[in-house]
Amino acid sequence: MAIRIFFQIFPVALSFLLTWCFIPPSVKSVRARAAIQAFFLLCAAKFIVFASIGGDAFAPELPEKLIWIWNWAYSGMMILLALSVAGKICRLPRRFPRTWMSVLPVLAWGLSAAGVRNGVKAPQVEEVSLEFADLPPELDGCRIVHISDIHASAAAKAWRTEKIVETANAQNADIICLTGDYADGFSGRRFGDIAALGGLRAKHGVYAVSGNHEYYYDAFGWFRRYRSLKNIKWLVNSCAFPLPGLAVGGVNDPVAERFGFTTPDPSAAFSQATNGEFRVYLQHRPQVNGASAVRADLQLSGHTHGGIAPVLDRLVAAFNGGMVSGTYGDGENGFVLVSRGAGQWAGFPIRFFNDPAITVITLRRKAAGGDE
Repeated sequence: MAIRIFFQIFPVALSFLLTWCFIPPSVKSVRARAAIQAFFLLCAAKFIVFASIGGDAFAPELPEKLIWIWNWAYSGMMILLALSVAGKICRLPRRFPRTWMSVLPVLAWGLSAAGVRNGVKAPQVEEVSLEFADLPPELDGCRIVHISDIHASAAAKAWRTEKIVETANAQNADIICLTGDYADGFSGRRFGDIAALGGLRAKHGVYAVSGNHEYYYDAFGWFRRYRSLKNIKWLVNSCAFPLPGLAVGGVNDPVAERFGFTTPDPSAAFSQATNGEFRVYLQHRPQVNGASAVRADLQLSGHTHGGIAPVLDRLVAAFNGGMVSGTYGDGENGFVLVSRGAGQWAGFPIRFFNDPAITVITLRRKAAGGDE
């Protein structure tokens, strides 16, 4: 509740800061200043309006295009604020008032349009090949499709999930791994937008763990519906053996305990495995030494959305053990692969230089003496 109140009030305060930074001193008209401030307030009121008429600040039940338009307006205001603060420091509004007021808004809302489009579009395929010295020979060439952070919602409906499933099924995967944050909103309204996951197909199965967003709306309803998708095996402090020599283990997200669900216990994830299998560990949030802590060869995670945008990615990395996107580790103590995510949370709806992605990992056996 506190974070929702913060998101509703704080942007309004920022809109007044934007007015002070953006409007040049040469604009004396009170009406003009009031009109500009009113427009900024309208943009900043996104979360207030979503909560008031959409039922929830972060997952409103409103028409898809209306949500996109308000996300565009809100994000443009935030980009304009960043540009205006920088310009204010350089005294640009005073030096070039007319150019400033005509060019800067076009730039800000143009960038916002590109960022929102990237946030909701269907993901691209990203191919990764990883070498392991101890990979069982029968797993050489094994293909794993990794999907994370779909975030289906009223602003990203069934069409995108269907495209994700179509793309994943075309990859000739041995297994498909899902690492959480599938939808935002209540299951009774939004399950239809994620139900296409029931069509995922891989030669040796589909395996899934929860993300933090699974628990924020109607968690028991969501998991009841998720478990109706019989093609998906949910891993809760447990593992499966889809292929000889391969163990896939996973845990719930840490917030599960707060909502009455099983507390994640990484040490139990591979309790049924021996030391002989190649271990793939599914955990929504990336964690320093996460793979080595469970003696996993490969950890698959998401949660970070690739850091959203340059500069912001450094902040996101700071909260995720320095990991934000891509592959970490040298293989000796296991790799951690962090997905950019197949979707984007509607509360922060933009992406820059960071397209949504589905990752296809090919396991390779490192040739003897390959490091020499």
